[in-house]
Amino acid sequence: MEFYSYITDTPDAPGWTDDTRCGTGGKSLDRDLKTVRGVVNRLQKAWPRKSFKVIRFTNLYDERTYRLVHTHRA
Repeated sequence: MEFYSYITDTPDAPGWTDDTRCGTGGKSLDRDLKTVRGVVNRLQKAWPRKSFKVIRFTNLYDERTYRLVHTHRA
């Protein structure tokens, strides 16, 4: 299980509606963490006072494996 996270200006919007392309600013790909709580703790330190969404995936290149697992509101 791997996690992809990004800063969002619209945390209440359903799903992932922002520009979520990897390689642009405000994105994080976490392969070394095992829990959502671990990802959230890391991102709260990296992006203080920012809203972000966390997506779990099994295959980065197959969007059918993406699942929104957490929305953090600043």
